[in-house]
Amino acid sequence: MALILFVLPTPFLLQRLRDISRKKSAEMTRLYSQVHWLGQHNTGLVLQSVDANTKMTDLEARRQALEEELARTAGERDVQRAAAEQKAQEAEAQTAELQGTMTAFELKEAKLQCKEAELHDKEAEL
Repeated sequence: MALILFVLPTPFLLQRLRDISRKKSAEMTRLYSQVHWLGQHNTGLVLQSVDANTKMTDLEARRQALEEELARTAGERDVQRAAAEQKAQEAEAQTAELQGTMTAFELKEAKLQCKEAELHDKEAEL
C-alpha cells in the first residue's frame, strides 16, 4: 500500500503562486490585446487587398478595351493607307496618260504647222 503525503503549502508558497498567477494573467491580457489588434490589422489588410484586386480587374478590363480599340484603329488605318496608295497609283497613271496625250497633241500640232507651212509655200508658188 502506497502512502500519500499531502503537504499544505506555506504562506510563502501561496504568495509566490498568487504572484505567478497575476503575472500570467497580465501576460494573457497583453497577448489578447495583441491578438485583437492583429485581427483588426489583418481585416484592414484584407480590405485593402480586395480593393487592390478590384482596381486590378478594372485596369485589366480597360487595358483589354484599349488593345481592342488600337487593333481596330490600326485596321482602319491600314484600309485607308491601301486606298490612298491605290488613288496615288491611279493619279500617277492618269498623269502618265495625260503626258502621253499632250505629247501626241504636240506632235500633231507640229505636223499641222508643217502642213500649213507647205500649204503656204504652195499658195505662194501659185
